[in-house]
Formats: sequence, structure tokens, C-alpha cells
Amino acid sequence: MSTDSQNPVRKSCAQPHSCSQEVRLKAMSRSPLTKGLNQLEHLELDKSLTAWSWAEDDPLYLAGENLNGSYLIVAGRVRVSRDTIDGKELTVDIATPGDVIGAIDTEPQPAVDSAWAIETTCALFLPATALATVIEQHPSFALAMIRMQQQRLATARDHEINLTTTTVEQRVAIAVRTLGRKIGQRRPDGILLIQVRIRREDVAGLAGTTVESTSRVLARLRKEGVIDSGREWIAVVDERQLDAIIGEDF
Repeated sequence: MSTDSQNPVRKSCAQPHSCSQEVRLKAMSRSPLTKGLNQLEHLELDKSLTAWSWAEDDPLYLAGENLNGSYLIVAGRVRVSRDTIDGKELTVDIATPGDVIGAIDTEPQPAVDSAWAIETTCALFLPATALATVIEQHPSFALAMIRMQQQRLATARDHEINLTTTTVEQRVAIAVRTLGRKIGQRRPDGILLIQVRIRREDVAGLAGTTVESTSRVLARLRKEGVIDSGREWIAVVDERQLDAIIGEDF
């Protein structure tokens, strides 16, 4: 087992940077929103995009701010959070390269969430004022946008259902498995390292439970050899056992 003081998660960027056209085109080729476009369409869309970067812990935007567009993550990881009625911060997503965050709308919209750079992050900004033109010129982009919105609604619905039909242990296990599948990196020893600096608060938010309950479940999973963990990192050691905890229905 690794010690808490040894965090194996690497950072994807060393310092804030601007994205070259080659990097921007690569990001568009792998994003669900833009990968359906051909190379010429990517070049045309690139004219509407601007590259922005943030240092670790900087906000991309805050809840309540007027959002004038959306962000396509190119490098880095972003914590998307929402404030609860009692003033606590609840993590609702961890965005990684290829993900789109912010308001996907042709008009500026108030942000319902906040987005924070977990590490140095670069993103491409698509202004709302340009979105209508992009949709008109690229039907495949419009279709991808509809599918993305449908997926977001389905994910939110599934999360609400899970809150009432699963145990806390199952929800924490689901959150860990989801992160592993999304950003897990297979190590030479076969262990799946979640390649992001993940806090207990983040897992709790994704699982829809308290930090205290999450800590207890993670400690038990570590003791049973299902995961390994330390300060701001988690690795899945036994994926079959993790699946067994979650159950066949999920």
C-alpha cells in the first residue's frame, strides 16, 4: 500500500499556456460535441474559438455570473461544483479534456454552477453570439449538441434515481468506478489510478452523500483491498470486487 504522503497523480501541465492551432484541432477531434465535423469544418470552427488558461485553483467561472459561452477543455482537469442551500460546496462533475462546460446557448445565461481548475487548465471558448452561426453552418454540430443535452439530462435523472434506490456504499463505489472509467490510467501492476487530484469532498458530491460517510466507505474499501488511496488520490485495485459491490443493475 502507498503512503498518504506519496501522491502518484501527475499534473498534465507545468504552467499556464496558450494553445496552438494543432492542439485546438486535436481537442476538437476528440470532443463529443465537435468530433463529428471534418477537418475543414474544424478549421472553420477554430476561427470562432479563443484559447484561455487558468492556474491551479483559479475559477473558470462562478455561479451567478453571466456566462457568454461555453468551454471545451483541452488540457487539465476542472471541478464543477454547486452551492447547497446551507452554503456548502457540492462537486457535481470532474471535467477532463474533451468535456464541454458552461452555457451551451445562443444567448448569455447565468451560471448555475462554478468551475475551478484542479490543475493548470487550458480551454477553448465558444461565445454564445457565434453559436447560432455554427449551428446553421454545421448540422452535425447541432445534432451533437442535442445529444449532449440529452445525455446530461439522462445522467441527472439516473443520479436522482440512485439517491433513492442504492446504499451509500454503492453510490460511493459508483462514483469511484465512473472516475476510473473516465480518467483512469492503468499502471504496470494492473492497478487503475484515477488520474486527478480527488478530494473526499469530490467523491461525496458525486455520490450524493456526506464527507463523513464517504470517508468511512473509502476506508472500508481500502481495508478490504478494493482500492488504495492517500491524500487526494484513489486507485482501484480490485475492479471485480468493486463491480460486485455496485451490483449488476448499475
